[in-house]
Amino acid sequence: MKIKTNHLLLVTLLVLNTLNSFSQQTDQVKTIFELFNMAAEGCSLLDNNQEDVVESIMMGENVSNKKNEVNEKDLDLLMKAYTPLFKRNDKVSSKYEKKAPIVKFENGNQSFKKDGKYGIKNAKGTILIPAEFHTIVQSGENGFVGYENQFCNYYLNDGEKLLRGDYYYIKPTVKNTLIVQTKEGFGVISKNEEVIISPSYYHIKDVFKNEQFYYWVLKSKKIGFYMSENAKDTTFINTTPNEIEFIDSIYWKSYRTIINSKTKRNLFCGKYVVEVVSDKHQLALIRKYSNRLKYLIKFNGDLVNNLPFADIRKFRDNNLAIASIKKERKSFYGLIDKNGEWIIKPIYSRLQFLNDSKLLATDSNKKTGILTIENKTIIAFDYDNVQKINEHYALAVKLDNKLISSDIIDLQNAEIIKSKVPYAIITKAKRCDTEVFIGKRNRTECVLNSDFEKISPADYTRVFYGPNDNLFIGTNFLENNKRQSQVFNCKGKLQTLNIKGKTYDTFYNYEEITPELHHVLLLTGEGYFVSTKGKAIENNTHWQYIEYSNIKDLFITMKYGGKYGIINSLGETIIPPLFKYISTFDSETGLAKYSFDKNRKGYITVDGKLLFGTKYIETGVLDYGNFKVKNNEKWGVVNLNGDEIVPIKYSEIWLNGGLIYVKQGNSVQHFDLLGNFME
Repeated sequence: MKIKTNHLLLVTLLVLNTLNSFSQQTDQVKTIFELFNMAAEGCSLLDNNQEDVVESIMMGENVSNKKNEVNEKDLDLLMKAYTPLFKRNDKVSSKYEKKAPIVKFENGNQSFKKDGKYGIKNAKGTILIPAEFHTIVQSGENGFVGYENQFCNYYLNDGEKLLRGDYYYIKPTVKNTLIVQTKEGFGVISKNEEVIISPSYYHIKDVFKNEQFYYWVLKSKKIGFYMSENAKDTTFINTTPNEIEFIDSIYWKSYRTIINSKTKRNLFCGKYVVEVVSDKHQLALIRKYSNRLKYLIKFNGDLVNNLPFADIRKFRDNNLAIASIKKERKSFYGLIDKNGEWIIKPIYSRLQFLNDSKLLATDSNKKTGILTIENKTIIAFDYDNVQKINEHYALAVKLDNKLISSDIIDLQNAEIIKSKVPYAIITKAKRCDTEVFIGKRNRTECVLNSDFEKISPADYTRVFYGPNDNLFIGTNFLENNKRQSQVFNCKGKLQTLNIKGKTYDTFYNYEEITPELHHVLLLTGEGYFVSTKGKAIENNTHWQYIEYSNIKDLFITMKYGGKYGIINSLGETIIPPLFKYISTFDSETGLAKYSFDKNRKGYITVDGKLLFGTKYIETGVLDYGNFKVKNNEKWGVVNLNGDEIVPIKYSEIWLNGGLIYVKQGNSVQHFDLLGNFME
């Protein structure tokens, strides 16, 4: 113990000398502007030398699309052979069937669908608006946007039409205003149709974060500005809304810097990295690109103190933060307050919060203990590792000639509640109604109950989460790529399957598709789809996963190697795994995206047909019942009926609000949703 104490004292003295040395070098400097020779007035938001990261909106992909007549013919034959299997609709299938999506309102009214269009009826079934909308977009509790043909309007949830004029696009905001699109562009109006922002912009989005609200107004794809909700205050900035963090009503955080939204300037300009560590206290870390040392500053540029740090983590609600310094290429960690003063000196090789009052610490001898934030040792530095299990317990690990003897510690009173536990790691399992844990030791894992007693049938190489919230899969990986898996519930009870009169509890691979249907590969290599009623259909495919398709009783399958197919709830093959990709079916459109090969992509309908046959190399949803399609390196637009409404001759096509934008060379033109050309 004497050697350890002297060593710790030596480290402490070295660290303190380092701190004093740095402090003496900068004790006359009060601001970061002086220290870094930086302009105190900041700089323009458009002069920060940031890369232009504004993303284009729904651009067409540039994908190789050489025609392959053999693949096209094969795909036609394949779908003709398997399409009839989609039409089965018995009691088993109907149990899985999902009804068409409806919009429900706070007053009990809801949408209904008839002949492919939507209407509104009240709770008694009285029709308020007949089925005349091809799209309904719910917009809060009080209303919706309904599209008829190429135009839309805003309707209250009792069916009353709110606006006198129709628009190409409408989006309500949290400020009771409406973002609208006209032939002239995007603008903002009130629900009384008073113009707040004149419709003339490329696009407008509402941004509401941390109680701050702004309009993000794009003059073009890449140039935009923030506008306040009263439309009187604008802030131009060279970034996207996703890159902005609103700290408060004055300060914003952007890539590399902090912005004063009132003065419209970056606070810190040049080649610096800025990281906010406390919104509450308006504190940030800043460093030069050429130097790893960081300084704690206030948003106004004042140095909190003159000490350089290697790092400071985010300040917690207790107004404290873990900080570190560098000494001889090693990091030493301590605890600071909001004034940058050391509450716990930086003498630890590791330091982390267990909760707001306790810290996990590792000393220079690589021994770990627990401290309070007042720097009182409550668990001695006698352990090789200590880790938090949950909010109540920690696992303190001792290693003796590779033998594990761990203690479980109550974090509230720092008492040992269980000794000589043979686990190096214990983690809380994200399963089961009761609290269970996964214990790890000597390359094996098992499941423990709330008293940290083993409940799994055995120890396994790995314990995986099972196919539902009440199951685990314990797997042993053997030589020659062999493995054995067992399935057990939260109480440790083994799950068994009866296959052709024989009961099995150990498998090579196990997949629960539904509670009534499983797929297993036996240790002998035989595979079966097995129902709980005892029916078994032989299928030796090694599936990587199987998921519900969102229609009927069909499931999307993917085998190892990456090929997709479809089965039904009885384990019968609907489409064998021959596709490069098949998605689940979209509940709105009733379509599943597929890729047969790199040159043949499109959509499958709920009836098992290719939406447009094999007419196009590639298709993509544009919304509102329209699709962009590609042939011979050119894009066009077709509607759901397959009618070509925009010629296939453009290099790019994207949807901006309720208008279709097309590009040919440097020329950009517009069409409405019906394909009418707009001057």
